[in-house]
Amino acid sequence: MSRHADPDAAVAELIERHDAAVADLLAGYRTAVAAVAAGGEPAPVVRHYPELRFTVDRLGEVDPALSHGFVDRPGRFAAAIARPRLFRRYLVAQVSDLLANHGGEVEIGESATPIPVRLAPGFDDIDLSGLDRGQLAAVDAAFTPVDSAFIDDAVADGDCDYLSLEVKPLSLFSAPRVDLALQRLEHYTGSAAGHIQRFVLFTNYRLHVDVFLEHARSLRPGAAPGYTHLVAPGGREYPIGEVPETIPAEACQMPAHHLVRPDGLGVSIIDIGVGPSNAKTITDCLAVLRPHCWLMVGHCAGLDGRMRVGDMILANGYDRADGVLDALVPPEKPIPPIAEVQQAVTAAFAEVTGLTGEALRKRLRTGTVLSTSDRNWEWRPQQEIYRELLKSTAIGVEMESATIAANGYRFRVPYGALLGVSDMPLHDQPKLPRSARRFYRESKREHLLTAVRACEAMAADPARLHSRKLRRPVGEPAFR
Repeated sequence: MSRHADPDAAVAELIERHDAAVADLLAGYRTAVAAVAAGGEPAPVVRHYPELRFTVDRLGEVDPALSHGFVDRPGRFAAAIARPRLFRRYLVAQVSDLLANHGGEVEIGESATPIPVRLAPGFDDIDLSGLDRGQLAAVDAAFTPVDSAFIDDAVADGDCDYLSLEVKPLSLFSAPRVDLALQRLEHYTGSAAGHIQRFVLFTNYRLHVDVFLEHARSLRPGAAPGYTHLVAPGGREYPIGEVPETIPAEACQMPAHHLVRPDGLGVSIIDIGVGPSNAKTITDCLAVLRPHCWLMVGHCAGLDGRMRVGDMILANGYDRADGVLDALVPPEKPIPPIAEVQQAVTAAFAEVTGLTGEALRKRLRTGTVLSTSDRNWEWRPQQEIYRELLKSTAIGVEMESATIAANGYRFRVPYGALLGVSDMPLHDQPKLPRSARRFYRESKREHLLTAVRACEAMAADPARLHSRKLRRPVGEPAFR
């Protein structure tokens, strides 16, 4: 173990150790492939993630306004670190906070967690075409597999036996969990993790992506807020000022596009498809990147008969009836609105629409959103629907926002939802093709640009978003 009082030096050593371990692992795998192809036996190679450790002998006073960056008891704390080069800026900030609040030094060494060879960056570049299934199995047997025993969310979900741990966690995620999530992100979105920005918009409509791309084409090089290029699925990069009218499609389930800033504080938009399961899948993976905010830009059914199609709902509560996260975030746990997100979205909507005062209040409502996993919820017996709604304050019904908020709560990622009222099925305005097309055409630009402007405003001071609202009162890891 080496010791560092300088966060940059500590993270530099993490990067050096990780790069060396991965290089050894891949070289060993290539050697094993060649040996087995020639009829020999593979030589086992095991390499471990680097580890960051911190010891606190005695607690001093810590600023009570902080949401992270400190530990709540004396003891030993550690985290095995995956992909430190990708997370360099984040890690330097976390180590800086830790040392600022407690003093002392961090230790860098080798963890006890082996790197699964198939999760190592660069593994997919190895040529395996000359091996049959039996030979490939022989090679794999000499290396660390992807072991589900190391991949869970026990820390984030409060399921680890925290008090009995001799070395307590510094971060929410194990290193293999991070590596697997990064691989899944590339699979689902068509984007390498390094392109995904720290402000993320979710949609389930291509029309919002089209507006995002139109906005990208309207930008000029060097203008605020400092985007340098657009990245499309498949890693296609287009400098600002040179974004083409047509961008080739890429075969991926949840295509993502990114307006990139050098500091990572740009905006990504991901078309996640429909339903709470998709919302959970993508946020489970994105959480390891530690976004500053994720925001649903979606549509909902309006429940209040005074609403009009085209009104906007800024969710400030969630009546969770979809069931997707109930085992991990029990429905009785309140999901608080994040005031800083609410304020940014409200201000952005006023800016984009030009509305003020009473006119703004009529178009943009805050309230509870009822989540469902049943798109045709309104086809249930009316008596059943009314019995449910008479016990709720919900003003809209939709499918993804509550899961996105609940997973934000679960993983300590600030969240929000801006929903356009697309139909009012209980008030003789079901979603029909002609009226839906008119709504999409008239609302898409102000809806999407409001979300983008809100992200740009929040990017001016992202630290404000990480309030104490999402912090657990005991056993909370120091890293944001």
